[in-house]
Amino acid sequence: MRRAIPYGLLSVLLGASPWAMAEQQVPTYHIDQQAYFDTPTDEADARQKLVNDIAALKSPAMGDASALLDYLRHGEALLRLAHKHSAYLHLRVALDIEDTAAVDAKNDIDNAAGRLVDGVRGVLRTWGDDGFAAAVKQEPALASYRYVLSRAQRGLPHELPAAQQAILDQVAEPAADAYWTIYQQTQRGIDFGKVHTAQGDLGVDKDAKAIAQVPDRSVRQQAWEQRWDAYNSRAGTFASVLLSIVRLNDRTAHLQHFDDAPSATYFSRQFDRKNVDETIAATAKHADLLQRYQTLRAGRVAALTGVSDVQPWDLSMAGQGFTPPVFNYAQMRDIAHEALAPLGAAYVTRFDALLDPGNRRIDISPELGKRVNDAFSVDAPGVPPGLFVSRYSGDLGSASVIIHEGGHAMHAQLMDEHGVSPFYTGGPSWMKEAAAILNEFLLRDYLYRHAKDAQTKAYYLQSLLDDMTLEIFTSAEEGELEQSIYDGVAAGKLRNASDLDALTLKITGRYEIWPAKQPRLAHVWMTKRLMYEDPLYLANYLYAGLFAAKMYDMAQRDPKDFQVRYTRFLQDGFDDTPQNLLHRFFGKDISPQSLVDEDMALIERKVAELEKVYRDDKQH
Repeated sequence: MRRAIPYGLLSVLLGASPWAMAEQQVPTYHIDQQAYFDTPTDEADARQKLVNDIAALKSPAMGDASALLDYLRHGEALLRLAHKHSAYLHLRVALDIEDTAAVDAKNDIDNAAGRLVDGVRGVLRTWGDDGFAAAVKQEPALASYRYVLSRAQRGLPHELPAAQQAILDQVAEPAADAYWTIYQQTQRGIDFGKVHTAQGDLGVDKDAKAIAQVPDRSVRQQAWEQRWDAYNSRAGTFASVLLSIVRLNDRTAHLQHFDDAPSATYFSRQFDRKNVDETIAATAKHADLLQRYQTLRAGRVAALTGVSDVQPWDLSMAGQGFTPPVFNYAQMRDIAHEALAPLGAAYVTRFDALLDPGNRRIDISPELGKRVNDAFSVDAPGVPPGLFVSRYSGDLGSASVIIHEGGHAMHAQLMDEHGVSPFYTGGPSWMKEAAAILNEFLLRDYLYRHAKDAQTKAYYLQSLLDDMTLEIFTSAEEGELEQSIYDGVAAGKLRNASDLDALTLKITGRYEIWPAKQPRLAHVWMTKRLMYEDPLYLANYLYAGLFAAKMYDMAQRDPKDFQVRYTRFLQDGFDDTPQNLLHRFFGKDISPQSLVDEDMALIERKVAELEKVYRDDKQH
């Protein structure tokens, strides 16, 4: 999942690019679906057989170590096939959002795979630590499944009897889906209105990028204020939905014997609340660094425009009169080849093959049509991974999407090549996201270091800092806000939109310079999509950002050493706890606090570099 940069956070940055005048020719490429199955009919037939085979998988007799090993290996083989069907159907759905048959088929195979995993965990729990240890003595190959047993046992204190869990699933999941639907419908139904410009009337939402470049400051201000006022006009509905989601998750958590909803969600993602609280607090202590960066950016706008009291609607004017850089697909491939060099020649060779149209592993079209508006990697055991990108516009954001999702594809490919068990290909989401975010950092860093003049350097260095501060500071801010919402509801202190506004201003004002200047930013909680779609996921981005920034720094300082560590990290899979995986990667125990401190030193260095770039540009 790639994080979307919220409206208004990033400005259109000043600079030029050697590729800026490239002719944009949006390509049309398609993934070879026959790499998965010859025809949809063949897939459907094979899927039905697979579902039957999963249902027929029999538990081994207790004490028979050889039978247990055969059972686990058979389960792995079935799970690999299930992942192949799921990837193929995911692609089919993405190509045609109206293909409800493919949607239903994907749900069916994913549910069958889930039942298989649950069955395996149940069997291993039955054997227990002592029984499994005895089996390993008879069949040493069973040792590789020890962490599957550990994961199965970890959740036991929080599992409900099957009948109770079935009732909870029938109530909670449909309710969560309904709340998410209401949120989307409410957001789509907002009338943001229009503003009048010299070029005619422009829609505040639809034409946001164009409005950001309107020279008339009063028009930009009107659009900015109108946008937030439009959100506020639906504040009651947004608050009702969010507070209902919070209450639902809180009650569910208590039923599962957790102290609160954050603890329950973090547990499922291999965090604990104490660790998250400490990591957020450690990041918040450095909020003055984010404020320094924001003040520096505002000062840049003031110097270029003469506006003395820069406000959020002025930030885009640093790029006035500048055409943002664009890269056609061939140029983007060349840039990716060079930018990813710190990850090693073998990694770059694989990435080149992924993006080569001749290999039919990438799916891009100039027209959205019935395609889903999304981007993701498509990976399945035994099939070279691919990329689905709904559209490619050629700007830096589009290039970032491809290099980010390509990072996920490379991770999957290396695990597959290394023979990682399907029990271990899915791990903590923040670790997987870190590998993709690292690619984004390297892309921006490469473009910055190879820029030909100070303005171009400013453009790319700003984009790097925007990305880093978003992933780390904004994630900490959002994580603290979401946790505080859950705590406030549980304590009976948050009851309506006004309460949410006040809490939002209090928290965001500790991180950023803008909330104190513009109280309308109190409404920003309404725009935090993931609070409604995937509650309490936001903390994942904080850990992902911290890990990615540390890896970026390591890759710059000692590429050869980093390549060895990174290749092992990507190819080994998730066969141990996050703490042990980090120890394996760094060669020592490392705490979130130390990651925060080291990353802040990195960001501080980059801010100092940007200050120098601004001075150099001013002199010229």
